[in-house]
Amino acid sequence: MTRTRNLLTLLAGVSMLPLAYISPALAQEDAADESGRDVIIVTTRKREESLQTVPVAVTAFSAEDIASARITSVEDIALLTPGFTFAPLFGGGASTPVIRGQSTTIGEPNVGFFIDGVYQSSRTIMDSLLGDSIARVEVAKGPQSALYGRNTFAGAVNFVTKDPSNDFEGTLELTAGKSGHFDGRANISGPIIEDGLYFRLGGRFFRRDGYFTNELTGGDLDDRRTIVLSGALTATPAPNFEATLRVGYEDTNDGDDPLRFAANNFGPANPTPAPLPDALQGFLGEVPNEQTGFAVSPGFQNRENLTISLSMDWEVADGYTLTSITGYNDFDNATAIDNDYEARSIRFSTGETSQQEFSQELRITSPGDQRFRWMLGGFYYDLDLETDTTDLFVDGAAALAAALAPTPLGGLLPAGGISTTTQTTESFAVFGQLQYDITDRLGFAFDGRWTTEEKTALAVDTNPLTMAQGTFQETANFDNFVPRITLDYQASDDIFLYASAAKAVKTGGFNVVTAAGAILDSERTYQPEKSWNYELGAKTTFADGRVQLNLAGFYIDWNDQIVRALGATFAVLNANAGETSVKGIETELRANLAPGLDFTGGFAYTDSTYDSYNFAILAAFGFDPILDGTRLQFVSEYTANSTLQYTRPLTGDFDWASRIDVSYQSEQSIIQTADAFVGASTLVNLRTGIENDRYSFSIWVENLTNEKSAVTGAFLPNQASRFDTAASLVTPMATPLGFTAFQGLVTSRNPRIWGATVRLKF
Repeated sequence: MTRTRNLLTLLAGVSMLPLAYISPALAQEDAADESGRDVIIVTTRKREESLQTVPVAVTAFSAEDIASARITSVEDIALLTPGFTFAPLFGGGASTPVIRGQSTTIGEPNVGFFIDGVYQSSRTIMDSLLGDSIARVEVAKGPQSALYGRNTFAGAVNFVTKDPSNDFEGTLELTAGKSGHFDGRANISGPIIEDGLYFRLGGRFFRRDGYFTNELTGGDLDDRRTIVLSGALTATPAPNFEATLRVGYEDTNDGDDPLRFAANNFGPANPTPAPLPDALQGFLGEVPNEQTGFAVSPGFQNRENLTISLSMDWEVADGYTLTSITGYNDFDNATAIDNDYEARSIRFSTGETSQQEFSQELRITSPGDQRFRWMLGGFYYDLDLETDTTDLFVDGAAALAAALAPTPLGGLLPAGGISTTTQTTESFAVFGQLQYDITDRLGFAFDGRWTTEEKTALAVDTNPLTMAQGTFQETANFDNFVPRITLDYQASDDIFLYASAAKAVKTGGFNVVTAAGAILDSERTYQPEKSWNYELGAKTTFADGRVQLNLAGFYIDWNDQIVRALGATFAVLNANAGETSVKGIETELRANLAPGLDFTGGFAYTDSTYDSYNFAILAAFGFDPILDGTRLQFVSEYTANSTLQYTRPLTGDFDWASRIDVSYQSEQSIIQTADAFVGASTLVNLRTGIENDRYSFSIWVENLTNEKSAVTGAFLPNQASRFDTAASLVTPMATPLGFTAFQGLVTSRNPRIWGATVRLKF
C-alpha cells in the first residue's frame, strides 16, 4: 500500500460520519465510588473499569503524575513500574522494552506501544521524548494479544493525548537547567463552536548541550534537539456521536551517544586463525561506566515522525456503541555513526529508514451495566518499511581490507557492505470478548483473537570491494489464535481476586542477510514464538480507601523462542531454538499517610532463565554453548520504586509541594552467557516548589546521587580491534595481535542534572 493510498483511506474515513471513534485504552480521570473515595478508571479491556476491579496487572499514570515526576520518556515510565525494564541499546536506536522478564533483541519487540489506540512499531519512536500533550499512560503487564494483537506478547504501554476542551484553557511551561537545558511547552484548547466543535494545539521545543565531550573535536558529543507539534479537533454533531482527528509531528536532531567498547578481561583464549596469538574472548563482571574517552568522527541521528488518527464513537442504540479508529504513521530516520568508536578513521556507517503504517479497527460493544456483556471487532494493519545501510572501512583501512580480501586472512577484516531491504506486513484480525457475571461476586471472561498475516522481504547486499551482489526475496504467511480466560471474585467490598490463563504469539520473520551466502533456504524463515501465561492477583483497599495494595504472581511457559543460533552451514542466524520459563511476583502500594502526605511504591521479583538453549557458535571461542539455566539479557531479578509526595499550605492560596522518587534495578546481563552485566542502579530524583491553581515554580534534580553504573550494553565485533589484528600481520617486523570475536559496547549513564521550571495555567 502506498503512502498516498493510506492518506486517501484515512481522509475517506472522515466522511464515514457516523461510523465511530476509539475509546483510548488508557487510564481515565479519577472518579469517585459511592463512599466518595477516589477511583482510578482504566480501559485496559476497552471498557471503563476501576483499576481495583479490572483483572489485569496495570500501572497507571495520570496527567498530574506525568507532570510532577517529569516523565518525558519510556525509560522514566519503566523506572516507576515494577517488573518493567528498558534497555536503550545503541543510544536508543534499538531500544528493548522488557516486561516480566520476556526480553528480545531479535525481530519485533515483545511489548506493544500505542498512541491514541494506534500501534507504533518503531523502537526509535518508543524512546523519543514525549511532548506536553500526553494526558495519561497505562502499562498493562502480561500478554494483551487477545484484545490488542500486534506484539503485545509480554504487555502493552498505552498513551492517550489530551482531549480538546469546551472551555478556553491553556498552559505555558519553561524549563532551564544544566548543560544548556531548555524545554519550552505550550498548549491551548477551547471551543470553535460551543458544545459542538473543539480544538487543542500544543507544541514543545527541547534542546540541550552534551553531557559528554567528543575529545576528537573538543565539542559536545551528545547534544539533543527536539520539536513536537500536536493538534486535535473534536466534533459532536449529535448527542450520540463524537469524532476526533489528532495529528502529531516530531522532528529530532541528536548528536552521538556515549558509547565505548570495554576491553575483554578473561578467557578462554582463542588462537584462530593461525598464526595469531591467543586473545581474550570474554568479559567477566560489571562493565565500566566511562565518563571520558569518547572520541569519534561526529555523527547524528535525525528523525521525523508524523502520526495521524481519526477516532469516532457512535451510540447506535441504548448502551450499544460502534467504535472505529483509523491510524497512519510516517516515520523517517537518518543516522551516521563512527562505528569503530574511537578517534582513528577506520569504519563509518550511514543509514536511512523510511516506514509507513496504516491501521483500521472497527468494533461494537454492548452496554457495560448488564450481567452478560460482549464485544466484537475487526482489525487491519499494513506496514511498508525500507532501510538503506552503508557500512564501510575508511581510507587506509579500506585499502588494507582490499589487499587482504583474496587471501585466507580476508576474513579478519570483512569489507563491510551496502544493503537495501524492503519489507512489508499485511495483517487482518477478528477479536472479541464475552463477560458474564455468574453471581453478584463471581465473574467470567473469555477473550480471543484470530490473526492472519503476510510478510514479504527483499534484501540486496553489495560487496564494496568486488561489487558482487546477493539477493534474498521471500514471502511467508502466519496464522494464529490467542485466547484468554479470566475468573474474578469480589470477596468483599475491598478485596478483589482474579485468576487468568492467556496464550501469546509473536509473529515470525526472515533471515535476510545474503552476503555470507551460507544460510540454507530452509533456514530463511523463522516461525512465531508462543507462550502460555498464568496469573493470580489480588487488589485490596484498606483504611477507608486511603490504602490500596495490589499483588500479582505469574508463571510463563515460553516455547519456540526466537534466539540467535548456528545454522546447518555454521551461519549465525535467528531460529526457534530456545525455551524459557519465567516466574515472579509484583506488588504495588498507594497510601495517604497523612493530610498532604502520599506514598506510592512497587516491588517485583522476576526469575527469567533459559530451560533449553544451545548457542553452538560459543564453542568455537572456548565457551560452553549450553545455556540452560542462564538468565536472559536486560532482565533485573529485582526492581523497586517508591515515591513520597508532600503538600503543605502556605500563605495566600499557594502550597509548598515536594516529591522524591527512588528507583532500584538489580544488575542486568548484557550477553547470552550472562558473564557480563551492568551493575545494580539506584536513581534518586527530587522536585520541590510552590504552586496554586494558576502558577507554579519548582526546582528539580535528577540522578541526585550520581549513580555510577552503566545503562546497558551489547556485544558485537570491534572494527578497530579487527583492523589492528589484520594490520599486525602485514606490517614488517610487527608482532601479530590476537583476534577478538566480540567486545561489549557499553552505554554510559548521564551524570547528575538539575534545573528549574515555571508554569502558567490559564
